[in-house]
Amino acid sequence: MVELNQLLLEFESNLKWEGVTKEWIERRDSWVSDVAASVNMTYLAKLLVELESNLQWESVDIQWQERRDRWVEECMGASIVQEVSSLLLELETNTNWKSVTEEWQQKREKWVQEMHKFKE
Repeated sequence: MVELNQLLLEFESNLKWEGVTKEWIERRDSWVSDVAASVNMTYLAKLLVELESNLQWESVDIQWQERRDRWVEECMGASIVQEVSSLLLELETNTNWKSVTEEWQQKREKWVQEMHKFKE
């Protein structure tokens, strides 16, 4: 479980400041601590929703607006690592390249491989 927490933190740390809300910049440090300390998948899923809720609309693909409400519902019902990892991967997949660092574009393939381990 610690691994999924770390993968969530890695994704978040590669988001550009321009792509998140001002509120996120204030909340971020305590959110990072909450994610690092989380041992509960239900809580981790709620923290994932909090991250997504602080992304600017320009940071995600246009079709995300259609998917978002259902995705949030799925997060609120998620309780096992396979569900949460799948939802995190879906959010990352719908995040625009302009909203992430150049380093992320190089790290992403390995990150996705790590994410797929949770499906096994």
